[in-house]
Amino acid sequence: MDDLTREFLIESQEGLDRMERCLTELEERPEDRELLADIFRSVHTIKGTTGFLGFSRLEKLAHAGENLLGLLRDGKLLANAAIISALLSLLDQLRKILVNIEASGGEGEGEDAAMIARLLELQEPQTRVGAEAKAEQGPIEKSKKKRKPRTKKQTEEKGLTKTAAPEPEGRAMEVYQADPQVVQPPRAMVNTAESTLRVDVDLLNRMMNLVGELVLTRNQILQRVSADSDMTLLSRRLDMVTADLREAVMKARMQPVSHVFSKFPRMVRDLAQQLNKRVRLVMEGQETELDKSLLEAIKDPLTHSVRNAIDHGVEAPHVREAAGKDAEGTVKLRAYQEGSYVIIEVSDDGGGMKVERIRDKALERKLITRERAAQLSDRELMQLIFLPGFSTAEAITNVSGRGVGMDVVRTNVEKIGGKVEIDSRPCKGTTLRLRIPLTLAIVPALIVSSRGQSFALPQGALSELVHLSAEQAKMQLEWIEGAALYRLRGKLLPLVFLDLLLGQREEGRYDGEAYIAVLNAEGRRYGLVVDGLADPEEIVVKPLSSVLKQIGLFSGATVLGNGEMALILDPGAIATRANISVALEEDTHDVMEAEARSGAAEYLLMQSGNEHTAVPLDTVLRIERIPRNKLEWLGGVPVLRFEGALLPLHNLGAEGDEMTVVVCRDGLRHVGVAVSQVLDVAEGRPLEEAGTHTAAQNVTLLNEKVTSIVPLEAVPALPIGAMETMQ
Repeated sequence: MDDLTREFLIESQEGLDRMERCLTELEERPEDRELLADIFRSVHTIKGTTGFLGFSRLEKLAHAGENLLGLLRDGKLLANAAIISALLSLLDQLRKILVNIEASGGEGEGEDAAMIARLLELQEPQTRVGAEAKAEQGPIEKSKKKRKPRTKKQTEEKGLTKTAAPEPEGRAMEVYQADPQVVQPPRAMVNTAESTLRVDVDLLNRMMNLVGELVLTRNQILQRVSADSDMTLLSRRLDMVTADLREAVMKARMQPVSHVFSKFPRMVRDLAQQLNKRVRLVMEGQETELDKSLLEAIKDPLTHSVRNAIDHGVEAPHVREAAGKDAEGTVKLRAYQEGSYVIIEVSDDGGGMKVERIRDKALERKLITRERAAQLSDRELMQLIFLPGFSTAEAITNVSGRGVGMDVVRTNVEKIGGKVEIDSRPCKGTTLRLRIPLTLAIVPALIVSSRGQSFALPQGALSELVHLSAEQAKMQLEWIEGAALYRLRGKLLPLVFLDLLLGQREEGRYDGEAYIAVLNAEGRRYGLVVDGLADPEEIVVKPLSSVLKQIGLFSGATVLGNGEMALILDPGAIATRANISVALEEDTHDVMEAEARSGAAEYLLMQSGNEHTAVPLDTVLRIERIPRNKLEWLGGVPVLRFEGALLPLHNLGAEGDEMTVVVCRDGLRHVGVAVSQVLDVAEGRPLEEAGTHTAAQNVTLLNEKVTSIVPLEAVPALPIGAMETMQ
């Protein structure tokens, strides 16, 4: 295939993708002229290029669609369901021919006469709007004779005559002068063709591998230059360049999730019609970005999830109306970033999951025993939908019933280091939550040690750290039938001892100091007990050998800054091996509702000098130990370079060569709070002002002591272009 044809295929596929998005929007806004113009341009571009390349079949089809779209664009036709369905069929046919060209270089065999005739029929006067169409309809209605189909040339002459004629009065003009409160404003048209560059993914992968090696070298140099002042300056410069290069390469690989979301309006429309349901699709957070390779990997899981929400979640219109709901169901796709993960939620407002039916189906298909089913809680029963072969469908259809959908979802998401969570409420609906890592190449990790050996623990699964001295561990660890538990803020936390799991010691009571990493893996919360902690590092993930894969406790390997090899722990696999049950965790909704009623919330308790301060725990992204010589100033504000951006600081903490920085989220920006040390996570309650029943601002009651809350919104905002100023 020559370069010109390859470029044509890329541009045509992009145009058809854009056309598909616009057509599904057009059904909601049939009078939107910007949408119609965008669709027309897509087809017109294909037609113009095909003639030059000699693809006559494509040219004829595109020309027929262009004629119909021209009438829509000029206000001679009003888009309805029949017209949109025909244009979607045209789109499918054009896409099929493009696939043939890419595979064989030719357009392939096929008969397009029926499609062209259908597009011509929709141009007939009875579908027109305005006084001119009404005038033509009179003689047509009187005539009972069967009309002969017009030839293409007659059509073109008539179209030219009508286009040149002055605009008719009546309904056609009303389309353009409609109430602005009813008709939505035109979409902002963004031309990205001049500001984007196509780069081969293999080249990006090669660049990412080189950046990974650079990160490893940077980590090793930083650990060896502390005694040499000149080398320290050079290492700082290397650190900055490496961080900037890593961010740039990662940014080049990132794409908005709208690339995947854009496929679903068409799918939801077609599937709802097939199932005789009324479904509205709502999409939020389409600008959220994800690594391209991961974006490709989640296409199938998301497709299965959305199909499941429509087929099993949203009820039929008459069932919804009988339950007091709107006849039209809602499926929501929502994406947002949370730390080093992107969360994608697929939720519906249907009838929710019926755990009794799930249990009965699992027993019927012999996926679990009756004794095991009797022991499972409702939340554990919900997890059965992910078993291979599970389905609640009564019969196999082309939509569902084969029991492979949700199994594919969990398998594919976990394959890329993600997690799947499910939440359902009777009569309220179901939410499926996919937790996807931002990238698979470089991830932040906490380095832990067990019996002298180092391991990397991904920070995405880490909630908090707890340290117990040998005496505290002896007194505070509780044992029930040989299983260790720790009471963390009044809730029992199951413990897993890493050295015992890895066979580094024999069974028996733990007799040393304990560092407990509180992890959350697929809804299973537990504490991983290790011997010691080291500074967090950005690690480069390397694949495992087949021998290590068989162990089943590791997700990869890496080289640490000191040159030591370390295995990357898999929190989900550890939870499974240790038989950590979801049932040990209290229902999240009940906890949230109880906290909302009491006004309680969790805070990170910190010490700054001699003063104790706090920040809401849900705003904390990460905690870093940073050399004080990395501090810079901009307009009197202390700043740090953080993940390719400038991080403004609240204060400078205590004196010393290093400082502890708590990175927090304040709305859409990140700010840092420099403190002497982080003390604990505690539950805070609002403190009422004297003589009133209202809560005092920026203070809370933590461990029965009045504690001030750091006002993140008071951290000065940096001017636009500050990063460029600092270069």
